[in-house]
Amino acid sequence: MGWVEVIKGYWSPIDAIITVLIVIASVVIALALLGSLASVCRWRLGLCIYSNVIIVIFILFVFVSGAALSLRHQAATWEGSTFPASSNEKIVKENFDQAFCYAQGAFVCNQASVSDALAMFVPTLDLSTLSHFKNMSGGVYALCDDHSGDFDMLSSLCKGCDQAWQFKTFSSLLDWADEKCPRSLETWIWCGIFLNTGETSTSHGTAPYTECRAEFLDLVKKHSFWLGVCSIIVCTDAIMVLTFACILRRRDRQPTSLVMLSVYGRI
Repeated sequence: MGWVEVIKGYWSPIDAIITVLIVIASVVIALALLGSLASVCRWRLGLCIYSNVIIVIFILFVFVSGAALSLRHQAATWEGSTFPASSNEKIVKENFDQAFCYAQGAFVCNQASVSDALAMFVPTLDLSTLSHFKNMSGGVYALCDDHSGDFDMLSSLCKGCDQAWQFKTFSSLLDWADEKCPRSLETWIWCGIFLNTGETSTSHGTAPYTECRAEFLDLVKKHSFWLGVCSIIVCTDAIMVLTFACILRRRDRQPTSLVMLSVYGRI
């Protein structure tokens, strides 16, 4: 889910494209059954329907392959330029920073220690106060439920975790970040301020996109390339299937034509 939010900065119709691809996947399964039935039973109408749907799928994947390769080219162009390479990259940065922080916030609030959460959301907290929560059990939400009224500084933590909880499904982005662009104290501080205030222009900490730009653009290049290649393969297969369907339809017509010729020949 998180990656869709980020890619919108590159290409705004991404939601519609993903929906179309899901629909196509369902149609392909139905087509496999229809094509098998039509070819075995020599069902001409079924073969006609099958061929027309294959043509539509071919056109759609031509569009997808072109868009994917265009996306790869844009990412490669940005990689060779300093930020911002274009006005669109500013949008991508904003989306990436938000998605990254939502994923990190969900992790910190649900899996990390209370000390780590406080370091993210209350970076100005002194060590003596922080030591009070070092060995606390139950996690952040237990802390907020039991002690939010006892310490004023906990309001930032609880507010930030409430915001991050809504985006706990950004797990794929978190897994990628752990492997390719691990969290740092500076990005945690930036994300903590963002989750608390919604402010993306803070001077405290470091924005995630600043640290992860090269890794992210490399990811976009790699996946858009393979998406383009797979789409081209689908287009090639569609042409082959369409050819076979036409051959089957022609073979189905031949016996009738021969019979008619023999009848007219006798007359």
